[in-house]
Amino acid sequence: MQDLLFLDAPTRPDRDATPRSRRYYVWTVGCQMNISDSERLEAALQGVGYSPAARPEQASFIVLNSCSVRASAEERIIGKLGELVRVKRENPDTIVVLWGCMVGPHNRSIFERQLPMVDHFVSPSAVDAVVALAPNPIYTLDEPALPVRDAAHPPVAVHVPIQYGCNMRCSYCVIPQRRGRERSRSLDEIVAEVTRIVDHGAREIVLLGQIVDSWGHDLPGRPQLADLIRAVHAIPGLLRLRFLTSHPAWMTDHLIETVASLPRCMPEINLPVQAGSDRVLALMQRGYTTARYRDLIARIRAAIPHISLTTDIIVGHPGESEADFAQTLALCEEIRFDKIHIAAFSARPGTVAAEQEADPSLAVSEEQKQARRIAMEQLHERIATQRSAMLLGQTVEVLVEGESRGKWRGRSPGNKLVFFSDAADWTGRLARVHITQTSPWSLQGRLERV
Repeated sequence: MQDLLFLDAPTRPDRDATPRSRRYYVWTVGCQMNISDSERLEAALQGVGYSPAARPEQASFIVLNSCSVRASAEERIIGKLGELVRVKRENPDTIVVLWGCMVGPHNRSIFERQLPMVDHFVSPSAVDAVVALAPNPIYTLDEPALPVRDAAHPPVAVHVPIQYGCNMRCSYCVIPQRRGRERSRSLDEIVAEVTRIVDHGAREIVLLGQIVDSWGHDLPGRPQLADLIRAVHAIPGLLRLRFLTSHPAWMTDHLIETVASLPRCMPEINLPVQAGSDRVLALMQRGYTTARYRDLIARIRAAIPHISLTTDIIVGHPGESEADFAQTLALCEEIRFDKIHIAAFSARPGTVAAEQEADPSLAVSEEQKQARRIAMEQLHERIATQRSAMLLGQTVEVLVEGESRGKWRGRSPGNKLVFFSDAADWTGRLARVHITQTSPWSLQGRLERV
């Protein structure tokens, strides 16, 4: 997958008395796109009469939404499938569906594995195809289901896919093979969906795509992401708007100016650089140089001075020398990202990088990969600590998403996690919070009353 944040999300069950025959269990590994797909699947299953289960043995319909970006993600899914052997033995009527990138259109190897516990294999994002496999639905859906995490508490922030697939050919990435060519959803379709989601209580929308800033190039009239952002920004009731994941090759001045000019468009951009060495960027087939990336960052910061910048880094890509890695550390030290998603290189079958790693002159040892990952994480923590400390004593506006361990939890405009205490219910509301304590990954504060 192209540069997206990795999450792991099991079903969040409700507490009704629905029998096992009407319960589902969804287990998700992967990026925000997978999380979004699973949220839509859960909404659709609830719409046809199912309820979530806390554990797989409590469900008659089990769906594993899979990821292929790294070998570790596939291993987790295979491990979870192994756990389902007992479930199937004790409840032979259980239906197990393997869904997602492991079942992409060009991954025939999945069918060569011994997976007798799997009843159906379904390609990524095909929500309707998965729902059609659920036995004996009570209802039919009159319109597409809205994404949910918990039927009793609609989410405050919702990720809305605006495109599927990817046309890039980054050396390390298997997503174009598994999710296919890039397909943009129409502006009208997206605006209609976001309107429905906001009408049902969401207050923040995150527009989601593999290369989100390339949205629209395959549609009639070739609209741009800036056009879509303006249309979504105008929807009544929406408080905040974000988008990810961007690619430096598609980030335009027009898009930057649009983000800077719209008050509900949050000052945060995820712009993966992947490496700070031009030689490694060429091996990765990323299509830009570090000079071009630095110039782009300078233009973004000139237009949006308080921007929060996040990025992705892969360490140990085939051909990366110690000198190359030192350049990556230096770039991160210079730009001072608010957050860095760090991954040690993992070869994926069928990619250019897998062939590169097979060349002994380009291979990077596992020990080197892990040492570089640790060094990058240490640099990241130090910079994140300093960036967060800049907010100490300031007041930030927080969109509250819910409760966590007795405190309210929400996000600042720059997407910093903020906690505060108050007796009132702040879910879905904007709170002004005076920051009293900072750490690399979150902020603590007290509510300011107006």
